Amino acid sequence: MDKKNKKTKEKPLIDEDILYMNTTKLKEEDITAFQTFAMKKYSLFIAIAITVVFGGLGIGLCFVNTYVGVAILLAGIIGGLFFFPYLSKNQIKTQNATIFDGKDYSNTFEFYSDHLKVTNIDGAQPEKKISQEFSYNELYKLVTFKNYVCLYINKNQSFLLSYTGMKKGTIAELIDFLKEKGIKFQDKTSLGEMKKK
Repeated sequence: MDKKNKKTKEKPLIDEDILYMNTTKLKEEDITAFQTFAMKKYSLFIAIAITVVFGGLGIGLCFVNTYVGVAILLAGIIGGLFFFPYLSKNQIKTQNATIFDGKDYSNTFEFYSDHLKVTNIDGAQPEKKISQEFSYNELYKLVTFKNYVCLYINKNQSFLLSYTGMKKGTIAELIDFLKEKGIKFQDKTSLGEMKKK
């Protein structure tokens, strides 16, 4: 056997039809950070609603009983702006601790010219692989967040791709490719920094 064949057997080949490939290992902290980010609009809406309702009630009660009115006004401001966001983040953290139970998960993304294939591997049972395929017109939007690209399948479901998980191509090239496919894009990080990676 010659040296060339030995090298081929040692290093797994990436299918030539795959334009871009990414393998992202997910830990509980990563998912928690992303879910907190994804829930930001909802949490902000609820926090403002609590503040406005209790603030209005407190101001109204000030005409009847100043002390009670001020107490309710302060409770609304503290509860809406500080306590609710803390409880919301803590709930996400607790929920993920139960779901993940110390296990890691990984997703492999294979981007072809006309579709995306996602393979999920459970850290506790690596032999269990679940694959899904999506055409690019099924994808909802693309958002950059910290060191991840969030690829939304719909408004409520998304996949996280790590910048450092690229096995074929770069993250900036992948984003350009997906934008060319007509997928909406929101940049929550600096693209200049991504191009360096």
